[in-house]
Amino acid sequence: MSAYKKVIFVCSENTSRSPMAATILANLMPDLKVESRGMVVLFSEPYNPKAVAVAAKHEVIIPNNSSEEINAKDFGNDTLVLTMNSAMKQKIYDTFDEAINVYTLSEYAGFPDKEIINPYGKGMDEYNLCFEQIYELVDIIAKDLIDKDSNSDEEESVEEDSSLDDANKDDTLKTPVINGNNKRQGKGQINNN
Repeated sequence: MSAYKKVIFVCSENTSRSPMAATILANLMPDLKVESRGMVVLFSEPYNPKAVAVAAKHEVIIPNNSSEEINAKDFGNDTLVLTMNSAMKQKIYDTFDEAINVYTLSEYAGFPDKEIINPYGKGMDEYNLCFEQIYELVDIIAKDLIDKDSNSDEEESVEEDSSLDDANKDDTLKTPVINGNNKRQGKGQINNN
């Protein structure tokens, strides 16, 4: 798991861009809790059918959920919040005293001046372009989160090595170490190869 235990994507109404981004990251990092929110959600509504169709065309199946507005409970030290543009990011900081770890999607991916296009009211080509833009950035972010997780695991491994020295003094091993770390391999399976 990365330093963040949860990632929340935020778009205008939580019907197109943020559900696409959240589903992409959830597919790339299934062990990470990923959610999506909207800046303004007057009433809960299903996700945009064009966004769902474009994602499905790319073999990304958006779950059958409905829109939800961002709120103060969505922020925390272990939560990363990614918006579609800098205006949303600023609005979040202006609105919520609790806001922390809020970045634009492109900023966190290393492209601070790039904004995610809003395909609302446009055709399938624009939705497809939006999906591809989001996918590219989310893929970069997933790799970054995995790298941070690997670095975190290495630090934990160093700590475990020193605790193993202490454990060996007592002839007891408190934490099993498998393949150089204490993480399970795959979906809950321990690889004994």
